[in-house]
Amino acid sequence: MVNFPAPIGGTSLPPDFGPSILFAVLYGLLVPLMAYRMFDRRSRSALLIGTISFSIERVVIFSLRAVQAHNESKRYSKGLATYMQISFGLGFIGIANDLVNLIRCLLVNATYGSERYSESPAASSKGGLLSPPPEGTPDLPRVRFWARRFTDLLGPAFLAATVPGIIANSHYSKVFDDQNQADKTAKNRIISSAIALALTVLCISVALWGKVKLPRMHKRPVLVLGQLCILLSIIPIYRLSVMHYRIDVLRGPDPLNSSSAKALFYIFHVLPEWLAICVLISENVRKTFGTGLFGDWRGKDETETEKTKRLAKRAAKEEKKKGISMEKLKQGDIGEKGKKENGLVVTQESV
Repeated sequence: MVNFPAPIGGTSLPPDFGPSILFAVLYGLLVPLMAYRMFDRRSRSALLIGTISFSIERVVIFSLRAVQAHNESKRYSKGLATYMQISFGLGFIGIANDLVNLIRCLLVNATYGSERYSESPAASSKGGLLSPPPEGTPDLPRVRFWARRFTDLLGPAFLAATVPGIIANSHYSKVFDDQNQADKTAKNRIISSAIALALTVLCISVALWGKVKLPRMHKRPVLVLGQLCILLSIIPIYRLSVMHYRIDVLRGPDPLNSSSAKALFYIFHVLPEWLAICVLISENVRKTFGTGLFGDWRGKDETETEKTKRLAKRAAKEEKKKGISMEKLKQGDIGEKGKKENGLVVTQESV
């Protein structure tokens, strides 16, 4: 008989129906705010696309979990069990990975001096927390270079958590009949969660380092990152604490199916994910982190030639806007003049 890792979150039983519906609704309530963030140009940021996709997927997974609660054939479906484990095992890692781009903007923006500030992501975020530096503020190109190189490595580093998670959870349907596969899955799940926890702690550590070393870094985004990292750290800690449980049949007794175990799952795994999404969506990351539309997309500082082209393009754009405004103004004047002339004609005719 195969002794395989118990599914995180247990099997969806009738008591799971209420919590599943609750979280499906809670995630659904975030959709209007997500739509607003993407359509409002003052808060639109491509860095939120992954988080928004995750939120929509959560509506689906909790709806399926609610169906499983009252449908025995779907409850013990190997395919759905695998999908649930993939989703719960990788979702929080994806959110944590998205924080890397926010950290990059936070660090890079704080290194720009008064002369090069126009190159920063924050410069394209009107009304952001990070205002243009005072005249004479020194530029920190070396710090900026290493901040970019570090985040270039930190982003892909999350693959060290994602890949074992994919390998472990995508093969979950095979653990029921193969002890070797069951042991590999158990090992990879632990590796995935442990690395995700370490990288999440590293993220907030880097943000705190930046706050200490870079005087221009604003306090608020660091606090927001702190909240997010704490919430996202709770999940792998919970997962690591229950991964030692094993069962020999999906329909049999499972320590993660008890009422207390289910309560812990929803409190320490599901709720922190939802709260993290709430923080990210409710916060205008474009203004708070100075991300602009695409974040810090530069691999290096722009050259003089690139700067000249950028300034010329901006000048042409402003000139075009100015031309359109003047055209509208002229049309308005002509319209007003026409109205006055028509009014005068009518008055004369009436006389």
